[in-house]
Amino acid sequence: MNAFISWSGSRQLLIAKAVKKWLTAVVPEVQSFVSPELQKGKPWFAELAKELKDADMGFMCLALPRVASDWQLVEAGAIWKAAGSGGLFPLCFHIREKDVPEPLRAFQMTHFNQDDFRRLAKSVANIVDRTSGWTVKRQRTFEKSWLQLKRSVESALRQPDDGMHTAKGFIHAVAGGWWERVWSDQDSTKLSWMWFEPSNDGTSQTITGHGFSKGGSFASQWETILISIQAQMPEPILEYYWEGRHTHEPNLLFGGKCTIQFRISANGTIDEGSGEFKDVCMNEARPPTTKLVALQRATPEEIAIMTGKNKTMRARRTLADKKLKGWL
Repeated sequence: MNAFISWSGSRQLLIAKAVKKWLTAVVPEVQSFVSPELQKGKPWFAELAKELKDADMGFMCLALPRVASDWQLVEAGAIWKAAGSGGLFPLCFHIREKDVPEPLRAFQMTHFNQDDFRRLAKSVANIVDRTSGWTVKRQRTFEKSWLQLKRSVESALRQPDDGMHTAKGFIHAVAGGWWERVWSDQDSTKLSWMWFEPSNDGTSQTITGHGFSKGGSFASQWETILISIQAQMPEPILEYYWEGRHTHEPNLLFGGKCTIQFRISANGTIDEGSGEFKDVCMNEARPPTTKLVALQRATPEEIAIMTGKNKTMRARRTLADKKLKGWL
């Protein structure tokens, strides 16, 4: 049987090659294809269309920052049309299912862990060999090949990706929890917990924030109403407009603009940024305030405390106070 392995961006290409090697080892009956294997001197689109048409099944490699490009969705439609009973298998490499575009969510996701990939291998084996299916030999081969696949994928995810300069790639790269330190000459340092949430189609995002003062006391709550992205390399810029309220003046509405310049590290991740924050009172004639900001990506442990349903507000305030003291 023929399989088409879809990818988009330099990280996903490395992953696609690793998946092909793994698939060949575990289910050698499947002849898989990755697009850089197109013959030189041939019209690339015609050759690619032929491979899509001949595919009995397809594997969609989905990883940050691109997740699923528009072209991948075209390939997915072509594979689904041609595959018939073979099937389409979206493979999620350390991304949330909600980040996957709507058309692909109709198919059961395979997440990058040993148990889920074993289930995937069993499904593919049963498709290509309905008599024997999953054998002891395949199981042994899977156990051996999984470690190599895991190393190859984790190495690929640490590499820079050329999709970071696209707005869609940037949106997914900064998704999740962040700490924002805000300070000025006239105002004491404050801390905000920020959550960057991509839209379902990955083309826009929202930001919500909760401000904390010294001692971890709750100070404000705000959300974005408009975002502008300049995703040029090597330091993309995010501008967002926000509205919110302070606890000490709950009847007044504040709004403003924040400009943040992010830094892309050598391994292609975005973990910090800095910029300028402006706010103005929307109800009274006050002069606007300008403050400086610095951003740090939250750790998985911090995210668990700030977003976990079983965590109390006291735990969150304690963490915010500790974070603010460590930042000064």
